Amino acid sequence: MKKLILSLAFVAFAFTMNAQSNVIKTNPLGLAFGSFNATYERVFGTTSSLLVRGQYMYKLLGVDVSLAGAGLGYRYYFTHAKKPVPGGFYINPQVSFSFGKVNDDTEGNYSATTIGFGAELGYQWVWESGFVLDLGIGPMYTNAKGGDSEEGIDGIVPSATLAIGYAF
Repeated sequence: MKKLILSLAFVAFAFTMNAQSNVIKTNPLGLAFGSFNATYERVFGTTSSLLVRGQYMYKLLGVDVSLAGAGLGYRYYFTHAKKPVPGGFYINPQVSFSFGKVNDDTEGNYSATTIGFGAELGYQWVWESGFVLDLGIGPMYTNAKGGDSEEGIDGIVPSATLAIGYAF
């Protein structure tokens, strides 16, 4: 009886290992525009996942910067009944924060911080090989402050996801 239970546990464990419940991805175009980011997505249950993002930006609209940031997101997959999560259509509420230094020729060096709250609608493809393509778009309320001025960005800006990665 003990061998039967151990055998069943081993088989059940082996089958769960085939499920792709982790995704690591990045935006390949970001490097061309002065930014590197990486996202880790972990599937929870049959309908949703949690995302953790890290980002480093070294250029912003031609200005030298050194900004580091992090973000969190929750994804609910609408198509979970027809496609295994993490693939299919999703809604992704998210929050992000970044901080660092800006080296602007006109305003000099100063510290900057941003915080954002938003949501995206998107679709994520996951192939049998593990290759992942993620596309999404939505609004993001962003508040960015820096330098001596009280001005900055305070409003809704577009948020977009274009990422490739690997599911395992």
